[in-house]
Amino acid sequence: MNKKSIVLVVLAFFMSVSMFAAGSYKVVSVTGKVTFEAAPETWKNVAVGQELSASTVLNTSLNSSVVIALDDGKEITIKAMQKGTVDSLVGVASNKGLKKSGGIKSSSLDDDIEGRSKGTATASSRASDAKEDLDWDD
Repeated sequence: MNKKSIVLVVLAFFMSVSMFAAGSYKVVSVTGKVTFEAAPETWKNVAVGQELSASTVLNTSLNSSVVIALDDGKEITIKAMQKGTVDSLVGVASNKGLKKSGGIKSSSLDDDIEGRSKGTATASSRASDAKEDLDWDD
């Protein structure tokens, strides 16, 4: 073999090792129907003890969940009706990288605005307003 072939084999080996080492997850428990995409549009059931890569696409059905152990030993539960890569589902489940939306702390609206709505308009309130606008002959 020439030098180029050896270099390519070594490079391919290191790339494959680094690809599988980054973000490895182990299935601790499965409740209900949890599947992973083995090939495009081919779904197989997830088994306890199975190793999943970060890019594996998971799908949890109704009333289903899966507990996944991270590399550091921490366990994350992915709840029912979720679909996505293991990495993204673990991020959602552990709230890493997500921002919580803030509520309104104060309002600059004046409470004494004329013509301000008295509440939500419903069919009966609109009918009452229309009745006042019309002259009825008795």
